[in-house]
Amino acid sequence: MNKLNMSKCIVQKRKEKGITQEKLAEYIGVSKASVSKWESGQSYPDILLLPELATFFNVSVDELLGYSPQLTKEDIKKIYNQLSHEFAAKPFDEVMEQCNKTIKKYYSCFPFLLSMIQLLLNHTILAKTEDIKNDILQQCILLSHRVKEESNIISDFKSANSMEALAEMALGNSEQVIRLLNDKLVPYSGDDVMLIMAYQMRGETDQANRVNQVLLYQNVIDTLTLLNSYLSLHMMEPVLFEQIYSQGIQIIDSFQMKEILTNAVFGIHIVAAQGYLMQQEKEKALNALEQYVNIVCGYQYPLRLKGNEYFNQVDTWLEDNITIGTSTPIDDKAIKMNFIKMVGENPAFMPLREEEHYKKILNILKEKLDEKNA
Repeated sequence: MNKLNMSKCIVQKRKEKGITQEKLAEYIGVSKASVSKWESGQSYPDILLLPELATFFNVSVDELLGYSPQLTKEDIKKIYNQLSHEFAAKPFDEVMEQCNKTIKKYYSCFPFLLSMIQLLLNHTILAKTEDIKNDILQQCILLSHRVKEESNIISDFKSANSMEALAEMALGNSEQVIRLLNDKLVPYSGDDVMLIMAYQMRGETDQANRVNQVLLYQNVIDTLTLLNSYLSLHMMEPVLFEQIYSQGIQIIDSFQMKEILTNAVFGIHIVAAQGYLMQQEKEKALNALEQYVNIVCGYQYPLRLKGNEYFNQVDTWLEDNITIGTSTPIDDKAIKMNFIKMVGENPAFMPLREEEHYKKILNILKEKLDEKNA
C-alpha cells in the first residue's frame, strides 16, 4: 500500500530527467535551497506549485505525491482475509468501525470497494439488531452505486449491480431486484463457443481447452444453483420434485462436485429435506440431511475455492479472477458454525427434533466439524 512520499518521487524524477537541483529550481522559480529541502523531506512545495511540478515531470499530481488510492490485488486479499477473520474473533461493532475507516481511505479503489461490499454482505448475519443489519445493507447499495457510476470497467459495473441486487433481496425489495436483473434474461448468444473456436483457429489448443473448462465449470455451478431454486418452487409436486432432485445429484456425481465448495452442491440437500418434510416424507428428509452432512464434513479444511480432478485447470483462473483469490469469503470458523446451524437451527426441521435419526445426524455434524477445528 502506497503512502505519501513526495521527496523520494522528486529525487527520482529529477534524476530520470538528468537535471540538477539548480535547473529544477530555475524552472519552477524557487531557490536551490527549497528544492534541496523538498528532496530531503524537510519541507514540501507550496500546493500551487504541484501542478507545475507534475507537468514538468509529466506525471499526475497523485504520482508526484507518491500516493495512489489504489490497492494491489494482494493488498485487497490481505485486508479482506484479515477483516473476515476478525469478524469471527472480535466484537462486530469494532470490526465494522475498522471496515468503514478502510473504505473511506480507499474510496476510489473500485476492486477494493467490491470486495468490501462482498465482505459486508457475507457478515450482516452477525449484526446485533435488524436495524443495524438494514443500515449495512443500505451501505452496500450506496457503495454499489459508487462503483457503477465511477468505474469505467464493465466487469466492475456487472459485479456491483449483482451485489446491489443481493442487498436489495436481503432487504426484501423484490421490485428493485427485478429492475436490476431483468435485462440479463437475453437469448443464448454462443459467445463462449465462438471464443473457444477462435483460440482453436489460432492453433492455441491449450488455451481453448482452458477456456472451455472454465466456462463448463461456471455453467455446471450455475445449473446446480438454478436446480436448487427450481426444487424449492416445486416442493408440493412430488413427482417433479423427485425428478429435479435426482437431476441435481446426477450432475454432482458426474462432475465430482462434492469436492468443490459452493452453496449449490450442499444446499440442494437442505432444500430437498425441507421439501420432503412438506410432503410428510420424514425418512427421505433424513436421508437428504445425511447427504448434506457427508459433503460438508468431507471438505478439506482450511477451505479454499478450487477445482477438482475433472476441473483441473480452474485453480489459477480462480486465483487470478476473484478479487479475494481462492480464499473463502467467510472465515472457516464462521462457515462451520453456519453448516451446523443449517441443520440444528433451521425452523423447517422442527418436526424432526425428537427423531433419534435426526439427533444422530446433528451430533455427527458437530463432532466432525469440531474435530476439524483442532
